Amino acid sequence: MEDCEDARFKHYADIECLTAEKISPVDILRRMQTVYGDKSVDLNTIRCWAQHVKQDELVEATILGERK
Repeated sequence: MEDCEDARFKHYADIECLTAEKISPVDILRRMQTVYGDKSVDLNTIRCWAQHVKQDELVEATILGERK
């Protein structure tokens, strides 16, 4: 049986990858519902996590830009 924390990590990893591919939160939700069914996270969670991913990418790009 899968631990709740393991499931959340997998969901976050999926959202991180799909956000990096410029997939919209609504489309991410559809894909996750196909894979995880009713155990998928909701749209608001996807939007929140996707925003965190985008902010992390922006911070990383800024830091890397400063190092050049």
